Formats: sequence, structure tokens, C-alpha cells
Amino acid sequence: MASTEGGDQPPESKQDSVRIGSTCFSINLNYVKSLLGIFEAAIIILSLICLICAGVGANLACDYTYGSSYGFYESVAGTVFLTDVINYLIFALSIDEKWCMKFIPWLVWHFFIGAIFTFLYLIASIVMVTHTCGRGGYTAAAVFGFITTIVSGVETYFLWLSLRQDHAPTDNKVLNMLGVPKATPQSPEYDAGSIPGSKY
Repeated sequence: MASTEGGDQPPESKQDSVRIGSTCFSINLNYVKSLLGIFEAAIIILSLICLICAGVGANLACDYTYGSSYGFYESVAGTVFLTDVINYLIFALSIDEKWCMKFIPWLVWHFFIGAIFTFLYLIASIVMVTHTCGRGGYTAAAVFGFITTIVSGVETYFLWLSLRQDHAPTDNKVLNMLGVPKATPQSPEYDAGSIPGSKY
């Protein structure tokens, strides 16, 4: 007798996701292998490297003079790291497909968060490179900050292209400026019988 284990899933979905033990979660392999998943993973790793480099370069004399600059850099790197880890888990575990999460415009969220983080990383890296204080750790943090800025910028560009292609037409003026098609008003169906006294 043939086994019916996992028979409730279509054959193509078995290859697209891998179940995590006996939990209700599964790893979405399509997302993990996608361009967005690869960029998110790269930004997570680079942000962690940025935090480590900034921590290795710590020096009391430099911190006393430029402490706010280092604090800003570390807060940007830490915020990007945590936000991207949460985003990665949401999509890798297919949490975004749960009924309560389907109402969130994830593509728009990713684009705006990516644009904001790219800008913040650029500013933080410029601040860090101007206050390296002769410390190798701070110099490495600045270099990895610029690399993360480039990777985040490329990801944001691809998100912008996806937003223009995949987003439904809308009347939102901000999204229309980004290239999302404008919604056209639907003309009502003409019914000759609905007009009293019409001979046509």
C-alpha cells in the first residue's frame, strides 16, 4: 500500500518548501534562493561584520572624543541587522502567507525600508570614515559600511523594479511617482433597459 504521508501537498510545493520538524512552519526555498533572499542574507552578514569591526576598534580616548559618531554608526548597523533578520525569518518561514499578515504591503515595505537603510548606512559610513582615530577596527567598519551601502542600494533598485512590475495599479500618488501604474476608473456597464423610455 502506498504511503499517503505528505499527500496533502501538491508535488511542486514539496520542492519549494522544507518542513521544520513537526512544527507548522516550513522553510520557503523559493525565497531563500531568490535575489531578494540572497541580498537580505548578505546585508545581515555584512551588518554583523560592521558591528564586530566597530566593537573591535573601541578605544577609550577615541570614544571620549567621537563617541556619538560611533554610537550612530552602531545604531544604524544594529537596526539594519535586527530588521533584516526579522524580515528574512518572516519570508523564509512563510509567515507572510498567514491570514493576518496578508494585509501588509510587503513589497512597498521592503522598498521603503531598503531606501531608508541605504541612506542611513551611507551617512553612518561617511561619519565613521572621518573619525577612524587611527584604529584599524574603525577603518574596517567604514569600509564594510560602504560595501553594505552598495549592496543595500542594489537591493533597493531591484525592489523598485519589482514594485513597478508587480504592484497592482493604484491611485497612491507616491507609488505612481515610483512608476506604479495609475488605476483607471472603470466605466459602468451600459444597460439600455435601465433607461426608462429608451427606444434603443
